[in-house]
Amino acid sequence: MQFIARWLGTLLLLVSAAATAQGSGYALLSPSQPVAGSSTIEVREFFSYACPACAAFEPRFEAWVQQAPEQVQVVRAPVVFSDAWKPFAQAYYAAESLDVLDRIHNPLFEAMHDAKRPFRTSKDLIKFFVEQGVSKEQAEGAFNSFRTDMQLRQGAQALRNYKIESTPTVVVNGKYIVTPRTAGGHEGMIMVIDRLVQQELAAKQ
Repeated sequence: MQFIARWLGTLLLLVSAAATAQGSGYALLSPSQPVAGSSTIEVREFFSYACPACAAFEPRFEAWVQQAPEQVQVVRAPVVFSDAWKPFAQAYYAAESLDVLDRIHNPLFEAMHDAKRPFRTSKDLIKFFVEQGVSKEQAEGAFNSFRTDMQLRQGAQALRNYKIESTPTVVVNGKYIVTPRTAGGHEGMIMVIDRLVQQELAAKQ
């Protein structure tokens, strides 16, 4: 039985590699994951502020989001691969709950990867929130809230459900996994995401 299991695992890897080699630009997520509504196309971005590749990808992705079809629902999912990444996920959830993502999301990427500011702890990040006009009390409350803790737990489960191994990763409509490796780089990711969105829209019609 162990031999059969190993053989099946190898076969699946070969099939996946063949699909990528044929230029699909994505891998299939199995099983597929539920999405919010039947009338929209979900585009779920798995990222971390601590990830240099995410910082490079984000401007391209944001530009695509700005011109995406109105049926597209973008969901951003901060990833925690290690304890060191947890404060950055807290930062996203805190900014979302305080409705200040416009003041935090892109500026935090720029502060970390362009200005090379050394954010390591939640205290460092709370200080950044204060610099962006959020009160210290509000920031601390959001970072340490029950809501943020629940979202961290849900995020850990999503990491397993979506089989996320690296960032940035984008999952289209709970079915298609797009990474720099599958798509041949960040520009390739945008092209593949757009093609899959159009494909899913056509299927709904």
